[in-house]
Amino acid sequence: MVSARLAASAACLAAASIALAMPAPVAPVQAAAPAPGQARVKPATRDDLDFRPGALTLVTDEATGQRFLVFTYVVANKTGKSQRFAPRFELLMGDGTILTGGKDVPVDAAARLRRTCASPRALDQFQVMGDIQEGEEHAKDGFVVWPAQGDTKEVTLFVTGTSAAFDRVANPEGGKDTIVRRTWVRHYAIPGVQAPATSAEASFDTLKDAWIMR
Repeated sequence: MVSARLAASAACLAAASIALAMPAPVAPVQAAAPAPGQARVKPATRDDLDFRPGALTLVTDEATGQRFLVFTYVVANKTGKSQRFAPRFELLMGDGTILTGGKDVPVDAAARLRRTCASPRALDQFQVMGDIQEGEEHAKDGFVVWPAQGDTKEVTLFVTGTSAAFDRVANPEGGKDTIVRRTWVRHYAIPGVQAPATSAEASFDTLKDAWIMR
């Protein structure tokens, strides 16, 4: 079932004349060492969801000429019981710009990008929220869209909501503690001499994956 989804996604990407970021071999996911005052990364829990990242692509919407970043994934529940999925997807751009998944993305543009970049059953970052029943047959295809803003030469993706692990970080100035959650991180870069600020399309190399508390 998963291979069929990935094949459909690849075919749609090619039809839209965009560059698909083929996953490159990356080092095993490692937990980042905490900085002073930060929480140590919590281990995975038995209630964590099975999150399978797809490609991150830079796409031009042919109807408007506007550029977007699109990320695809599959999430499944193998915990033995129903789980709630309320993810948050953020991109940290090379110039420090932070983009929130779905924000400032026109509904009609998102619908067109679903048809060209994702599987027909893919859910956007809002539609995917809710309960996921246990079992591979209940896995959900998802896609996330951001307007292509900021420096796309280097991009970091943060995904929160796949793990139940969390911690509290004390406020050094007093007051309420800050709740931080186990967050999956993937670092990307555009290789070579591509000019992502003006390119209609671009391919991203995966540099490394990590888990942090955020």
